[in-house]
Amino acid sequence: MLPAPFRLFFVAVPLLVAGGALAMAAFPRKMMSWQTRSPDGSTGRIEPSDTRVLAMRVTGVVVAALALLMVVANFAFVP
Repeated sequence: MLPAPFRLFFVAVPLLVAGGALAMAAFPRKMMSWQTRSPDGSTGRIEPSDTRVLAMRVTGVVVAALALLMVVANFAFVP
């Protein structure tokens, strides 16, 4: 049996990864848009394409599912 800090680490890290991945899946445009500034002082925004937004959403859901699977598997293998 592992000490409590190690068990906490193996649960907390995948939960943080899952939270970040779900945030990436829920708000892809906010996480991938950039504000640019030209030398004359005008500003603009660079937005991702629809294909990239869809890819980010799918990737976020897959990564979150794998992270949550790691949490469940950790409790199954390490009592």
